[in-house]
Amino acid sequence: MVRECSRLFETFPMDEYPESDPYLPWIHDVFPSSDGKYIHLVSQNRRRCGTGLGLEERMKYWEPQMSLFQPVPVVKEVNGKIRLASSFGEATTNETRFLCNFHSLYDDSVYQTMSEFPFNYEYVSWRKGKDSMFQYEGKDNTQFWLSQLLFKCPVPETLQALIQNGNHVKDDFTNIFLDITPIRTPARYGTHLFTENHIGPSLLAASNLFDLKRNFGEKHYLPEVKDSGRWANIPICESPRPKKKHRLVLCTWTASAYTRRGDVVGISDTEARVREWVLFHQMVGFDHVYLYDNTAPGLPSSLQAIADEFPDFVDYYRWPCSICNNNRPSHKNPGERSSQYAAEASCRERHGPGTDWMAFIDTDEYLVPMANDTWEPILKKFDGEGIHILKMRSSRAKPRAEYMSPMKNQTMCVDPVPQVRKPPGRPQDCLEPSKNHSFLKTYNCEYIRSPRPDRFERAMKQIYRPDYVQSHFVHYSTVTKDISKYYKDHGPGDSYSRKVHQKQWELNAPEVFLDEINEGLLVHTRSVLPHESQYREQGCQIGSKWGCALGYVCPDSTPFVDEKHKDNVFVDDGGQYCNCWKNSKIEDLYAPKLELMLELHVNGASMNR
Repeated sequence: MVRECSRLFETFPMDEYPESDPYLPWIHDVFPSSDGKYIHLVSQNRRRCGTGLGLEERMKYWEPQMSLFQPVPVVKEVNGKIRLASSFGEATTNETRFLCNFHSLYDDSVYQTMSEFPFNYEYVSWRKGKDSMFQYEGKDNTQFWLSQLLFKCPVPETLQALIQNGNHVKDDFTNIFLDITPIRTPARYGTHLFTENHIGPSLLAASNLFDLKRNFGEKHYLPEVKDSGRWANIPICESPRPKKKHRLVLCTWTASAYTRRGDVVGISDTEARVREWVLFHQMVGFDHVYLYDNTAPGLPSSLQAIADEFPDFVDYYRWPCSICNNNRPSHKNPGERSSQYAAEASCRERHGPGTDWMAFIDTDEYLVPMANDTWEPILKKFDGEGIHILKMRSSRAKPRAEYMSPMKNQTMCVDPVPQVRKPPGRPQDCLEPSKNHSFLKTYNCEYIRSPRPDRFERAMKQIYRPDYVQSHFVHYSTVTKDISKYYKDHGPGDSYSRKVHQKQWELNAPEVFLDEINEGLLVHTRSVLPHESQYREQGCQIGSKWGCALGYVCPDSTPFVDEKHKDNVFVDDGGQYCNCWKNSKIEDLYAPKLELMLELHVNGASMNR
């Protein structure tokens, strides 16, 4: 039995999921709301761990995971027995999927409630234009937003005050536990469980509806909990209450060492990156950071020590659960970073209620305000305009050649795919960033000059209002209050349509792409691996047909021509090769200020040790 709250993420059996039961939710986080009225659960969709060509049998086996997203109506009879409802009219609970049984070490009492969804997943999928929530074969890439499963269990009134006050936790050990029992029905495919309240009379008449009476009958009783497969003894710890209401917070998922998608060469500069990244975002107006450390179990991590350098600014979570796989999206079995997706959902669910705005980004990404030297004027502007999502296009900056140095140990520079065709000629020494400059300054070199074209919207990052965004997935606000709103909740003069990703609907949505020159932008300082610099003499020259991984700064007087940016044709005023442009505000204001803060911080941290 897991009881120790301070080590909940380390001891919770996320990586010991019982694969013999595909109906169990793959739970990653559980916590009470601040008022003690709900227990929130963050789960992942196990089916998405293996999709694509050749995995059809596996996808079929894990199909029950999709049923967990689909609400069902149930009847709880006076004798306590529960059955599937044959109509919405007779249901005592209309949209549920799990039985929630609460018990404690105080006595033998057991209290049962029915789970609730934060929104109707099936309805949202339908509004996104999907006739089914999954496919029998293929990658299912368009349904990526169904990686995260969120639900909550109402807390019985008799336990609410105890949980709200945190009095159920003594000396870090909880005394209240939760059992989660899934209601097992086949996943609906091609039909929808809707009423007129969901989609209105005209669309209801044209829909292929799921027939409750024909499929469930009138006497489909659920087995008793003791006879059902379930999660038992889930510990209920304290609520994550903020000490104050925040304005703008930042979440990240990282590790002391990691590999990029599809790569085999590890990167171990996280400690330096995290310290700089935290200081920068503190400098530009973020007032709290939540760091999820995905360093593998049993391995030492330096990130706790980095977080401890910022005791009132960074909250640290040891989050060792594994990812499904680290493949690229184009792989026949597409990448599924389940641990990252769950960490993002955990951070939004735990800490969203305690802030006005929030963002989830990587530690090699910088959110740079351009209107002022902090984000507050931009947030205030868009608060006044009723905008809830601020979007920033993304492209990868290049490390400037002038700030790169030869690796001290060249034997550590190994090309993981030597069979790939290389430029003619001898390779040069491998380079790495100099320790004399910040990552922000080193990578202040964009090969796509701002403002970036629309094609860079795909890998966008966002600052958003969590009271409006109900589910977020890495780059996108996948579910908002507008998308999840039922037909019945629209006013008499409001228009209603099924599809929410049509151009006209998006034009009216409360979201904007920021003006990169005057409002704000994203700088992505994705690491260039040392072996990628070996052929710079061949690739980094005028007219070369080979790529150049390093950055050679063009002056502002050199015009950027998007159609030619891959052709190595840009030159500076003296006719020398160049391939990227620096941001003058970063160069003249942010980088010098950040490097001074880094120096003062490191010296101060050393003195305090």
